Amino acid sequence: MASLLETLGFIKTLGVGEVQSDDEMTVIPLVGESLGNIASPEAMKFKRTTSYGSMQYNNTDKHYPGIVPANMMVRGKDAQDHAMSGSGVVLAASDKLFKNACCVESSQGGYFSGQNVTEDILPVGLRKVLLDKNLRQRTSYDKLWGSIRTWLSGLRKVNSGTRAHLRDFFDEPNYKEALENFAAAFEPVDGQIGALILFNGIPVGLEIMPSAEHWAAYWKWLIRGCYGSQLIKLKESGELPRSTMILPEIPEDVSPEQLKVIMTQFIDNIKMSIAPLLESIQVASQDRIDSSGQMITELIRTEGGGGGDVITQNSKPVYLSLVL
Repeated sequence: MASLLETLGFIKTLGVGEVQSDDEMTVIPLVGESLGNIASPEAMKFKRTTSYGSMQYNNTDKHYPGIVPANMMVRGKDAQDHAMSGSGVVLAASDKLFKNACCVESSQGGYFSGQNVTEDILPVGLRKVLLDKNLRQRTSYDKLWGSIRTWLSGLRKVNSGTRAHLRDFFDEPNYKEALENFAAAFEPVDGQIGALILFNGIPVGLEIMPSAEHWAAYWKWLIRGCYGSQLIKLKESGELPRSTMILPEIPEDVSPEQLKVIMTQFIDNIKMSIAPLLESIQVASQDRIDSSGQMITELIRTEGGGGGDVITQNSKPVYLSLVL
């Protein structure tokens, strides 16, 4: 099997920014030049749901295609919350209707008009469910409900009963505050276009956007909706992975100088571990999901049950989103 580095050569051109760590989560920023010619995030607008299980996006850029990041979610009042089954490409100055989207509320009706919506990204656990190619492409609006019920189970502050409502988690005040704290703790660094995300030193996600502008626009939803929510879920269910590559216990009487030494050694250790971590991600399969103009979207499966989306433009990768 080819390693991820061998399969997606653009990663070799990326540098490492200042490592960020807070409790069990560590983010290793990846910095580099922009990739390809992609419409700005501001040009990409969620437009509406035309039926249950559909999401329509509009690209206002007159010259470049735009990307809808994997598993984007829209929520709002008096309408059925939805999420993308994967990523998407919308050609310049056009609309695209994705008919294989997921409803993420099992007992709420109504369609979105694109106004007053809250955006986020599905938690890691639910994104993994949609790595099944057949499920992803199926046009069945309720295809994620069983998995949502399972994901919500065990969360102490959620009392959904038999409802498959992700809103019950995202709108719960304590969880909502914790998610906002994640977003505040892990802010983008200069030139950042990607990140390797770890829980207790174990890689759980690899994200690369076309540019620093895209990263700044979408990172807040990745860190809170996708990774922050999953960390809360794992901690409450006692399923958080254990690793030796975690922040060492710091004595209460540690001096500022000693603390600086401890943190420097910890961060240096993580930086030295990046290459082996990426090399260990083995690509098991690649399936073409969609072709739009000079853009190709592929679903990648990795050894160990992970995977996600890679989008290429003129045969060069411009977007990567893997949950591991």
